[in-house]
Amino acid sequence: MILQPNDGWRWFMGEDQHLMLDLGAEMLFSTPYIKKQLVCSDNMDQCFSVEDTGLYYRFLDKLGAIGAPAQRVQAALNGIAIARFYKPLMPQSWFFEPQADYHQPQLGELIALDVQTELLTLMVVETSPSATVCMSLSAEQLLAGTKQLSTFGAIKVMNDRIISLEASCQEEEIRKVG
Repeated sequence: MILQPNDGWRWFMGEDQHLMLDLGAEMLFSTPYIKKQLVCSDNMDQCFSVEDTGLYYRFLDKLGAIGAPAQRVQAALNGIAIARFYKPLMPQSWFFEPQADYHQPQLGELIALDVQTELLTLMVVETSPSATVCMSLSAEQLLAGTKQLSTFGAIKVMNDRIISLEASCQEEEIRKVG
């Protein structure tokens, strides 16, 4: 079920210190993000803004081929929470393999990062010319030592680590035809 944002949606900090979104009609959405990861106060109460709504529909559009509608809504709302409330991150690119082709990702784009054992799927939630903040769509992954990247976890990486899933799919289609 795809939820339609309205002016009654409100962001607030839950009693368990998780960022929450009141969707009205006695529905609450709890993000996995706790207060120490966020830039917001204990008594925060903010409307779901016009910008949030724009991001919501952009992320839903980009997530079109991923999972069920409820999973896409969950990913889109968590992406907005990161974009709007997450503390600034320092790049942690050393966990991922550098790529020969430099890719400048677009907001909401699905990308991959190469961890030595596999490719992780992520969604771009913030971009700059040199680095990108991404949200993991993959299952929890041990990156190195004790560093875990959980599903919906945020990480910032330099753009030279990013693999465009769109470009990879296009190359695969060309190989099939050719």
